[in-house]
Order: sequence, then structure tokens, then C-alpha cells
Amino acid sequence: MPISKRIKSDMAFLADSLMPGPYQCMLCDEEDYIGEDGLCEACRRRIRYLPNPTCLAPLDGITVGLQYSKEIAAAILRFKKSGLTEYAGFFTQYLSVPEEWNADILLPVPMHPLKQWRRSFNHTELLASYLSAATRIPYSAKLLFKTRVTGEQKGIKDPAARRRNIRGSFACDPLVKGLRIVLIDDVFTTGATVYECARVLKQSGADKVYLAAVASPSH
Repeated sequence: MPISKRIKSDMAFLADSLMPGPYQCMLCDEEDYIGEDGLCEACRRRIRYLPNPTCLAPLDGITVGLQYSKEIAAAILRFKKSGLTEYAGFFTQYLSVPEEWNADILLPVPMHPLKQWRRSFNHTELLASYLSAATRIPYSAKLLFKTRVTGEQKGIKDPAARRRNIRGSFACDPLVKGLRIVLIDDVFTTGATVYECARVLKQSGADKVYLAAVASPSH
């Protein structure tokens, strides 16, 4: 469920939304009167919360906020292209870390340095920083890293091909040994990327590896 109460002070657009509008809805990008969650009434009725997907090893648990839709896909694309921090604050409302995970650290799913240089930011790192501020769980973008450029996962439909595409493309710092880690990502689909991250972290001695994602298709 949303954790906007603790995020709200860091999100200027939420404060602005309390003023007389209209303002642009974060989801549909249309000008309208929006609430504290950054949504217009139509989008608030449209979004669906999603039960957490089945978790498979080497992940130890998964939480997902929203059911993936074309509106959410479009908003995430705007976020990735713009890097505007209000999108990070908006999407962080739908990330959660259960207390029973006893998480030590949040790790954003990394981008290859070349791709991050071209884009100038990593959107999952922004999500991790906002979630860290909300939960008081520290985050690091230096313990897990991508070692080679891979093709875009979204363009590969076959799950086995996705796994082959991403295999061997991550490495991590030995400091992950013994840690209870929460990976942060925007969309969980087949899980090829996060399962590969979890495999590498577990091989390096991580105690537990979980995933918190903003959205996922129905499972």
C-alpha cells in the first residue's frame, strides 16, 4: 500500500497539489485537479493494486505495488527519459519493504555505466534513494554493478532468451556477505534480471535477497 505520508515532505508536487489546480496528473499526464497522491480522480479509480507474485529461488520474497497497465508504462517511460525527481517520489508510494524482512540495505538494479552516462541517471537509484528516506533503510548504488552491455529485455519475448541475454552481466562487492538485501526495480515481468542479480548476490554470501517493484503484469 502507499507510504505517501513519510514521502510527502520530500515531494514538492504533492504540496503543490493541495493548492488550487488544475495540475498535471502524474499518471495520465493530463491537466486536472489532483490529490495528495499526484493522481486525478479518473486515474485513481483506474489503478489496481496487485497481489505479490510467486517468489522463486534465489529470491526470498517479492512485493509489488500496482498492476502494470499502458498508463503506468507511459508514466515510467516519461520518468526514464526525464529523470524528474517528482516521478521517483510518485512511484515510491507503491514500493514497500515488509518489516519481517529485517532489511539491511536497498540496492537499485544497476545499469551499465555507458548506458547510465548516456541517460545521465539511473531511475532505480532514484527510487531507492526515495524509499531509503521513507523507510530509513540505507541504500547503495556501489555494491551491485553491471559488467557488460546487454540488449533491451523488453524486446525479448521468450523467457529463456531473456535469461541468456542477462546471464553473467552482473557482479557485486564482497561486502554484501551476510546482508539482507532488497533489490529495487520499476517493473517485474519474467524476473530474468532480478533473478540474475539475486544469484550473483547469493553466490557472494548475501544472507537474503528480496525484491520491491513498482508494478508487474498479472501473475
